[in-house]
Amino acid sequence: MSQLNDPSKVVVDCMVFVQAVANSKGPAARILDLVDSGKITLYVSKAILLEARYVLNRPELRARIQTITDVAVEALFQRLNESAILVRQIPKRFTYPRDPKDEPYVNLALAAGATYIVSRDNDLLDLMRWDTESGREFQRQFRFLKIVDPVNFLEEIQQER
Repeated sequence: MSQLNDPSKVVVDCMVFVQAVANSKGPAARILDLVDSGKITLYVSKAILLEARYVLNRPELRARIQTITDVAVEALFQRLNESAILVRQIPKRFTYPRDPKDEPYVNLALAAGATYIVSRDNDLLDLMRWDTESGREFQRQFRFLKIVDPVNFLEEIQQER
């Protein structure tokens, strides 16, 4: 499917950014390494960046995860500024009554022509389930878009190479 000179287009959810900052050796961090190396192309929006910054600055999260520091958060946003593609115009093509907060990720992926959304959010992952009406409808409408967790994404990307 994708080749080294044709990187996969990817959108990641806020928690993937949190996990990347929390564990520099984990799957989420490895996804950002693929972005840095140009093996995949990451798309972001202002709304998603604002959400990530907001979550990463939550005092209760910082108290629980000591690796989330001002320095680590700023390093993430510097990395994203250098490696990710900011999409400014994002038409609303997808609505999700079950969890409207997930709509920006799907709409960004659609606007960018992404092939993957990487998430650990069950509301998003359930859109890949054929045993639910919303999952079947989503997959019929957006056949080209896969929603997978970070570990499965890394496995799929490895198989494509």
